[in-house]
Amino acid sequence: MTRDPAARRRHWQEAGDVLLVYRETMGRPPRLGDAPGAALAAGPQRALYLAVDGAGRVTAFNGHVDLGTGIRTALAQIVAEELDVPLAQVAMDLGSTATAPDQGGTIASETIQIAAIPLRQAAATARRHLVEAASRRLNRGVAELAVESGTVRVAAEPERGVSYGELVRGDRIELTLDPDAPVKPVADYTLVGRPVPRVDIPAKAVGAWTYIHDVRVPGMVHGRVVRPPSAGVDIAFGGRLASVDEASVAHIPGLVGVVVVGDFVGVVAEREENAAEAARCLSVTWRPWAALPDLNRPEAALRDNPATARKLLDRGDVERALTHAQARLDRTYVWPYQMHGSIGPSCAVAEFRDGDLVVWSGTQNPHVLRSDLALLLDMAEERIAIERHEAAGCYGRNCADDVAADAALLARAVGRPVRCSSPASRSMPGSRRARPR
Repeated sequence: MTRDPAARRRHWQEAGDVLLVYRETMGRPPRLGDAPGAALAAGPQRALYLAVDGAGRVTAFNGHVDLGTGIRTALAQIVAEELDVPLAQVAMDLGSTATAPDQGGTIASETIQIAAIPLRQAAATARRHLVEAASRRLNRGVAELAVESGTVRVAAEPERGVSYGELVRGDRIELTLDPDAPVKPVADYTLVGRPVPRVDIPAKAVGAWTYIHDVRVPGMVHGRVVRPPSAGVDIAFGGRLASVDEASVAHIPGLVGVVVVGDFVGVVAEREENAAEAARCLSVTWRPWAALPDLNRPEAALRDNPATARKLLDRGDVERALTHAQARLDRTYVWPYQMHGSIGPSCAVAEFRDGDLVVWSGTQNPHVLRSDLALLLDMAEERIAIERHEAAGCYGRNCADDVAADAALLARAVGRPVRCSSPASRSMPGSRRARPR
C-alpha cells in the first residue's frame, strides 16, 4: 500500500473486491480553538474500522498508536481471533488521520480497555456477514458451518468450504458496525490471552524498521529552529525577536533560506549538517526577558501563580472533626519534577502538495496534532494528513509534538518538503549571538 495518505484514503473509498466495516459517530472530540458546539456541528462521522479484501487479507484501523507497549500485535490478535484468520493475515493501520478513526490521544495505557472494544465489534460484524454469505453459497444453515483460517466450511463435510476472499470478490460490501454482533466465547479463544511474537520486533532487530527519523521523501531538505535564550519560554509570548542577520549564514553551503514568522526563526539547507551549522551561526538579536521565575524551584513558581480558590465539596464541620481527632496529621505532599526524556531527538517531515499538508510525525496524538496544525496554519483540518511513525521514545515532546509545527512552518516558507529535528539550536545566554569566526 502506498505511503501517500490521500491515495490510501481514495483506495478504501473506491476499491472493489472488499468488505468494509464503518462506525457511525456523532462528530469528533472537541479541540482547542473550536467554536462552542463545534463537535456537534460537525454532524455524524463515518469512520473505517476494518477491511477484508479479495485475497482474504484483513486490515484493521485504529486511531491509537503503538508506544512500545505492543498494541500493534495485541490488536491484531483480537481481530484475528474474532475473524478466525491467521495472525499473519492481519495488518494494523495505526494513527493515520487519512484512514484511522479519531479516538483521541494514546495515553494512560487505555488502548486495549477502550479502543479495542469497537475493533472487536467490527470484526464480529464482518464475521457474521461472511458466515451468512457462506451459508447462502453453500446452501447450509449457519449452525452447520465452522470457520477455520479464514475459510467457512460445512462442519460435517470439511472438504466443502469457501474462503473470505471468495465471499467478497467481485463486490464492494459496506457494513455499519453492530455493537450487538455476537462475539466469540472466551472459552473458544486460541490467540487472545496467549503469548505470540510481537510483529514489529523482527524488523527492529535487523534495523529495517522505519522510525520517524528514517522517513525520506523526494526533494526533501533539512531544517533547524533557532529559539530564544530563555529556557522554557521559547516563542510562546511573542514580541521577543528584535532582528535577524541573514548575512551571518551566507557562507553556509547549500543554504535554502532563513525563515522568520513572527518570533519563529528557522534555517533550511540541502544537508542536515549544514542546517545545524546554519542554526549555530545565525546571528539573532532577542529582546531581554526577565519575567521568568526560578525554574529550579517549580513548586514555589506554581504556588505563586495567580489562582482563584474553588470549593469542590462543603459537607460537615471539618475543623471541629480535626480538633477532636485523636491524631491530627497536617502534611504537604510534593511530587518532584520527573523528566520525560526520549532517547533521541524529536523529528518530523512536512510536505505541502497542491495546498494540502502531509506531516510524518512521532506524535502520540495524531488527530489532535492535525487540529493544532490547522489552527496554527489557518487551514481546514481535512487538508492536513498526519502519518505516524514510531519515534525515539514515548514521553516528552511526543504529546505536543512541536517539531511537527516547526517542519510545517519551514516547509510552507520554502515550498519544499522539510525534515526537522528538535531540540533545535538555542541562543546562548544574552540578547545577541555573534557569528563565529
